[in-house]
Amino acid sequence: MPELLHFPPLTETIRSKKLRDMVKFFGPGAVMASLTIGTGETFFASRGGAVFGYAILWTFALGSVMKGIASYSAMRYFTLTGEHPLDRWAHFPGPRGWFPLFMGLLSIACFPFWLAFVPSTLGTLMNWMFGFGDPVVWGTFFSFAVIALVFTRGYEFLEKTQLSILGLLVLSILFSVFYFKPDWLAVLKGMLIPSVSDYEPWVREHYPAVAARPVWVEITVYIAAIGGGTYDSIGYVGLLREKKWGMLAHPRLPEVQKRIQEHAAKGSPLPISDTSSNVRTGLSWLKAPAIDVIISYSALILFAAGFMIGGARILHPERLIPDGVRLLEYQARFLVDIKPWLLPIYNAGVFLAVFGTLYGAYAVYPRTAYECLRTVLPGFRRASFSRVKFWITIYGASGGLFLMWLPKLCSGIEIIDLPTPAGIVGGVLTLGLWCLAMIWTERRFLPEPLRMRPVLVILTLISGLAMIFLGLKGWWDYGADRFGVFGAWKGYAFLLFMIIFSMSTAFALQRLSKRKIGGQDHGQG
Repeated sequence: MPELLHFPPLTETIRSKKLRDMVKFFGPGAVMASLTIGTGETFFASRGGAVFGYAILWTFALGSVMKGIASYSAMRYFTLTGEHPLDRWAHFPGPRGWFPLFMGLLSIACFPFWLAFVPSTLGTLMNWMFGFGDPVVWGTFFSFAVIALVFTRGYEFLEKTQLSILGLLVLSILFSVFYFKPDWLAVLKGMLIPSVSDYEPWVREHYPAVAARPVWVEITVYIAAIGGGTYDSIGYVGLLREKKWGMLAHPRLPEVQKRIQEHAAKGSPLPISDTSSNVRTGLSWLKAPAIDVIISYSALILFAAGFMIGGARILHPERLIPDGVRLLEYQARFLVDIKPWLLPIYNAGVFLAVFGTLYGAYAVYPRTAYECLRTVLPGFRRASFSRVKFWITIYGASGGLFLMWLPKLCSGIEIIDLPTPAGIVGGVLTLGLWCLAMIWTERRFLPEPLRMRPVLVILTLISGLAMIFLGLKGWWDYGADRFGVFGAWKGYAFLLFMIIFSMSTAFALQRLSKRKIGGQDHGQG
């Protein structure tokens, strides 16, 4: 019997119980948080508070918790096995690789939508700050500036930059919240008691474009915006390769991964020793991703709650909704109403937040694509990440710039329309499927002592089912609103087509792979 795998020894930092050592594990989460904080929290959270008041706080709290659970379920598996969950999803029932192909296609298809919306948001901010320039031209300029930065700076610079931005923004918005003394009972009620109300009459009267969006679509996009989606999370989990926690720190990691792949291909549990000492070591390594997830998603909840409370406390009574070319203008009131001289601080903070979001997106999206492609197409395992990064950046930038300029070419398209379909499908629905897939993966491949405990399994299951329901409901309403009931059914037909296409493509790739292996064997014979 082959020797069972053992976890690398724990580092001194992992063993430490000191707060200053624990905080060192917060790194990939800062990058993930920065992917959404510039738009998900500064724009969508304040917009939610302006439209619905305190009543909609539960969407951001619930979205953060559910997505935190989804991320941790994948990160714990990666830490324990040294293999990205996508590699194991390739063994989902059906043609080999169809499920990661399905998730990958939908995730990669979402890249251009967010790479259009985020620079558009940044462009409207610059136009308001300086009073000149077309927002789309500003957005185009910053898109190219960020691409240059991504190709000249490494992961360490990205992590440190986003840590600084995240810390300053959370502190400033919390100060604003406590200064204005909101109705804390209404805040608590809005955060703990889910409710969905219709738009108030003044919204329909003064903001017909906002009122034209179905309420469930608006709410689903809020949930999608905070914490990102599969297009962020796949890359977020992939960043653990840089941290080398758990099995990823094994001195012979390529050999370990090869053995794990061989066992997975046979459908047998992974060859990890389940002795008590090895189990304790493996579970102790999980402290690192747990701390990273807890800090990052807690920061998102605080920041989103701060902007939403600001929207409810200041913008809602004055009937001001961030929309159109005023995506980030009204939010300046959160600090300016304290002291007018705080306006430059707001401008600098929001600029850094949105710029950081754009920077993080261009840095993480290639990682997401790489993780998907290397699972579906084994040849990509030999391809360098830098090569994949180049082509995915070209794809994302081209699609993003096209969509960013599209509203100028086609009347009736608003900036807010750009991330809506991507958010519903990639930011909610597929993350629900992600949760269910993680439960299946652990039960299929991990030794019992290393699996999630029942409480975490139940939370993961509830999160998965809730996001699937919200995603399907939002997708139906989105299609019905734009194209009628027939359009809603077309939206579901599109999802079914993507499943069938993924299965067919995976089956064809599997047949092709077998032919190549058979041809090589025949040639050798």
